[in-house]
Amino acid sequence: MRLSALTSLARGPWRHLWVALALALIGDLLWTLGRFPSHSRGRIQLESGIPSEGMPVLVLGAGVLPDREPTQVLQGRLRTALNLYQAGRVRWFLVSGDNRSPYYNEPQAMRKWLLKQGVPANRIVADFAGRRTYDSLRRAKVIFGLRRMVIVTSDFHLPRSIFIAQHLGLDAWGVAAPTESHPWHRRLGFWTREYLARHAALLDAWFPPDTLLGPREPTPDDWLEPGSGVKP
Repeated sequence: MRLSALTSLARGPWRHLWVALALALIGDLLWTLGRFPSHSRGRIQLESGIPSEGMPVLVLGAGVLPDREPTQVLQGRLRTALNLYQAGRVRWFLVSGDNRSPYYNEPQAMRKWLLKQGVPANRIVADFAGRRTYDSLRRAKVIFGLRRMVIVTSDFHLPRSIFIAQHLGLDAWGVAAPTESHPWHRRLGFWTREYLARHAALLDAWFPPDTLLGPREPTPDDWLEPGSGVKP
């Protein structure tokens, strides 16, 4: 009975409405997936394509496991940023993420992981109020005084991050942490969430949200010699 009712709706006067809604959804999907890469064209590079100008690298947070270790997604971002550091493309790290409670702390997990890889403590700065991509980027500019940077995040997330950075007036390059090794159903989840988040990013651009700000905080740019190499 229910199936026949649905069939009659599809064939009845509602048919044109369903077709219009389907076309609108497809158009919105194509527009959303195309608009953001167009804004980041030329700004997303391989590790070897990043200018060797001693810029900092902003690593955007992701999940943390119950044992307070980075998830596979976050480890991929950290490993990509570490490769840039070891290749001399960046001078120091700004790790930004969610610190919603004493038991969930993305920046602390990121900092500990980098320290275990041999990165000196004075090359890592943690931003504990980067709960959203917009917050991380705005705080990078206002709180940490950054104007030029390399952004490292997952491949699906990077075009949106570059879009927001450009909207905030930042000179940002991007290097993507690949997610091809994840199962297809996880990648489908990533992209579904990203589809929704890109709409939120447009709203942020049109109606800037409140961001937790404060006084300027020191960074390695304040104590490292200009032009100093990556290694201390």
